[in-house]
This record gives sequence, C-alpha cells and structure tokens, in this order.
Amino acid sequence: MKIPSSISKRLYGMDGVIISIVIVLLAVGLIMVFSATMLRSANEYGSACYYLKRHALFLSFALSIALCFALIPFKTLPRLSIPLILLTIVLLALVFVPGVGISHRGATRWLSFAGFCFQPSELAKFSLPLFLSSMIWSQRRKRHGSVRVFASTLPVVLLVLFLVAAEPDYGTAGLLGMICGSIYFVAQTKLKHIVALGALALPSSFCAYYVSPHFRKRVVDFVAFAIDPTNAPWHLRQAFTAMGSGGVFGMGLGKGMHKHLVLAESFNDFAFASLAEDGGFIAATTVIVLFSALVARGIMLSLALENYFARLLGFGLSMSLGIQAFMNISVVLGLMPTTGISLPFISYGGSGMLANLITAGILLSVLRSRVEGGNS
Repeated sequence: MKIPSSISKRLYGMDGVIISIVIVLLAVGLIMVFSATMLRSANEYGSACYYLKRHALFLSFALSIALCFALIPFKTLPRLSIPLILLTIVLLALVFVPGVGISHRGATRWLSFAGFCFQPSELAKFSLPLFLSSMIWSQRRKRHGSVRVFASTLPVVLLVLFLVAAEPDYGTAGLLGMICGSIYFVAQTKLKHIVALGALALPSSFCAYYVSPHFRKRVVDFVAFAIDPTNAPWHLRQAFTAMGSGGVFGMGLGKGMHKHLVLAESFNDFAFASLAEDGGFIAATTVIVLFSALVARGIMLSLALENYFARLLGFGLSMSLGIQAFMNISVVLGLMPTTGISLPFISYGGSGMLANLITAGILLSVLRSRVEGGNS
C-alpha cells in the first residue's frame, strides 16, 4: 500500500535525533520492566513475562496514538487546544463522581475503561501546554498585553491545578504549575505576574500540609533526612541500597535482588533505582544524559522556530518531559520529597506512557514546522 505523499513528507520532516532518543529510552524501559517484574510476575501469574507483555501492549497502543499526533500539521494544533482542555477538565471532574472514580491508597485519581485504569491528570501534561500556548499566541496576534493574557488563561490553569490537587495529587499539580510558569516566562509575560502566580503556590502548599496527613508526612520525612541523612525514609533507604549495590557496571539483568524483595514501586516511581541496580552507574548516567539531550534539543529547536505558537508549545512540551524526568530522578536521589511522578518512557504504566508519547508526538509535529513553514 502506497503512503500518500503528504504523509511521507511529514514523516521525513520529523526530527531524527529526538525519535532516536525516545526509542532508546523506550527500549531501556522494556528491559527495566522485565528485570524488575520477572519474579513477581512468575509468582503471581506463572509467567515471568506477564508485566512485560502488558507494558508492551500499552507501548504499542501509545505509539500508534503518538504517531497520529506527530502527523498532524502543526497549523491544526491550535484548533485542538480547546477540545483537549475541555476533555481534560471533564475527565478530571468525573474522578470525583461516586461510583465512577477509583480510589487507591487514599487518593481518587483513576477512571476505569474497558478493564484498564486511566489517570486523567496525565492528559493535562500536554493539553494544558497546548491550551496555554494557543491562547497566548491568540492574544499576541490581537496585540493584547500581559494582563489580558493572564485574564484569559489563568482561570483555566488554576481550575486544572485545583482538580488535580484535590484528588489529591500534589506532585502532578506542582509539575503542571512549573510547566505553565515556564511558558509564561518564555512568552515574556511581566515578571510581577509570574511572581504572583508562583506566590499562589505558598498558601496552596500550606493548605495541603495541614489538610493531607500523607503530604505532611512526606514533607516532615524529607526535612528530617535533609537535617540528618541517617533519618532517610524507608523507601529512600531501599533505593539507596539498590543503587549502591549496582556499583559502576551493575549486577546484570535481573540479578539485582533488592528491587525484587524490598524496593517498593521498583518498576514505576523507583524505576531509576532498579535501573541503577542492574546497570550500575553507567546505565544511570546514560539515562540522565539521554533525557538531558532530549530536553536540550527540544528547547533549542523550539526557541529557534519563527512561528510564535510553535515556539511556545515546543518549549512547553520539552519542559513537560524534562521536569518529569528531573522530579522522578531527584526523588530517587533524595533531592526532593516523594512526588509520585513516574520516569517518562521508562516506568511501567499505560496512562503515563500514553501521555508522554503523545507529548513527544506533538513536539515532533511542532518541530516539523521548520520545514512546513508558517506565519508567526
């Protein structure tokens, strides 16, 4: 079957470096998931590949959706911003409907669909940057100032952040806030408005501290660890032990036993520790370098684009992937409190994988504007 010439041009116009980095990270993720779940999978399901097969299924579906987004002409993206942000808000609201939202460990963050659990807050990682970039671009074309930009975008941004924080999911709410702040900054919004937005985080954090015992415990544990490293929380101690046992070259695929026996979330939130146990300092450093290269190239190419909307969106999507990776790795290394943010392209999970690959797909569409051209 012959591929239409328009699609062929879009495929050839995609950035090969970003595609290559994402493919390598996905391959690392497949290896990590198999290594971290083989014993658990064999004990629970009689097959060492159960979780690997599910992860591969998630990945195949997510790749097909991401490819569709990557092939969308970037000029079409602004028209998708409103429908996608409305869909995100509706799904986030449905989480709180009794009998619809699924609760787990004191949080209600999931919806069930066709036997799979889906986390609506993951959609906001690309729909919110798309909406914000589109609205700022629209206001700029109308020659409206910084105040008008804030007035037209901040209510939606705060609504999404509130719905995510109310689940509660303070880590993702903080992530989304940082993504939006970075887009406002690149859009040359007045500094006092950005500072005002950041100031909203202070009362929100205090409120979360007093309302949520779980959040309060994480903060208290982290402060205690910062004052005295011997007071590291149990999960963090296990992560340190797993990474330390890996040494320079690692213990080998599946040979590190710490992740099988005591390390919680070894194939999700603490996937980086599992990776370091099996692949050692070399593998851990390689992953950090790959993420750094991915984000740096995305930002560099985005800021060089002539189209203003593409420039904002490309930067926001690059920051979305970069901040997620930074937060996850920082938690594992004890540089910040536990957030529940997974490691993009590597951690096990369907909704997270889908959201991150769609983010990468939209980024590829945006960067293709270099060859497609467009008005600023």
